[in-house]
Amino acid sequence: MKRVVVVIWAIILGIVAGFIGAKLDQSDFNLKLSLITFLIFGLLLNFVPEIMRSTVPVEKKADK
Repeated sequence: MKRVVVVIWAIILGIVAGFIGAKLDQSDFNLKLSLITFLIFGLLLNFVPEIMRSTVPVEKKADK
């Protein structure tokens, strides 16, 4: 469920960022492009914890 919420918020923030970016660039707002771009971003963001978890070094026990 947590991963679905991340994708939904990425889409919502993507729409807002796309709208603001289009107005700053003085171009037309393209909803489809914003949705696709931030859907991909949200899906990639879901895999960051998995990547970070696999790169944690294993601590070696000191020989006594």
